[in-house]
Amino acid sequence: MQWSNTDVTDMAQHARFHLVYDGPALVQHQMDVRALAPALLAMGDLVERANELLNGSQAKVSVNVHASFKSGSFGIDLELAQSLWQRALDFANSNPVTGILSIVGLLGIGKSTCTGLVQAIVWLRGRGVKRIDPISDGVVRLYVDEEHLDIEERVLQLLQDYRVRRALEGVIADPLGKDGIDTVAVVDQKAKQVVVSIDRNQAAFFKAPNPEEETLQTDEYIATLQVLTLAFQDGNKWRFTEGGGNTYFAVVLDEGFLSRVHLNQEQFAKDDIIKARIRRTQRLTKDGLKADYEVMEVLEHRSASPKVQLRMDFGGNPPTE
Repeated sequence: MQWSNTDVTDMAQHARFHLVYDGPALVQHQMDVRALAPALLAMGDLVERANELLNGSQAKVSVNVHASFKSGSFGIDLELAQSLWQRALDFANSNPVTGILSIVGLLGIGKSTCTGLVQAIVWLRGRGVKRIDPISDGVVRLYVDEEHLDIEERVLQLLQDYRVRRALEGVIADPLGKDGIDTVAVVDQKAKQVVVSIDRNQAAFFKAPNPEEETLQTDEYIATLQVLTLAFQDGNKWRFTEGGGNTYFAVVLDEGFLSRVHLNQEQFAKDDIIKARIRRTQRLTKDGLKADYEVMEVLEHRSASPKVQLRMDFGGNPPTE
């Protein structure tokens, strides 16, 4: 089967809903742009990250704002468009794509028969999950205290993703932290139905938990380092460079070397060079990949001043008398 450019362009799904902020500060149907702009950007991040988790590169989404603000509170019409251009290319492989209507349902901001992310967070109320058990194909059970909740594995995937949780915090918790904003709601205007409503008392539930740092690998190697900054107090980090722009701080753990430094048996000048055994630990954090360095053993220390090559010729004729 062949796909024309028109066919691929037209392969898209749309979801539209009304995002409402309400409270005393919005009586005049106005909202501070310093609260509105981050919330709209967070909504875009939320949907894009959810689509990325569930579909990879098979589909792209965009979030568009319609300027039809409603009376009674401050509301924004949002339209989510999902392009399935990559899906057309993968048609022969029959790779499943989660449509935008399903995505908003899984997030808990659209009509759905399942428990969505927002509803799961409200149920958790900031409590930690004790155990997660698979109970059927695509469904897991969360245990908290003496209670349990069944959710789809895809909702669990969203629940555990830091970027999704941080974006949802920007949509719900951050605006509710502003004076005069008491409620955030999503309304299906076609069905004249409130899909979800969160008040100020529930805002804390939507603060993104700090992610667990994951150690990816630890390795040791021998390196020649130039000392940029020395630290003579216990526990302070020295600053080194391996050249080529690779500069970092490292804790020096060689006690014998440190003892010699304290006794002035090792004297340093600016940019001195050491050869050392280095231990590097790479960690995955909320801010991305990080590396910690430790100097385990100093093998050699030399001055950074380059030596002048002397031209000496001992093979010449002896001086004449």
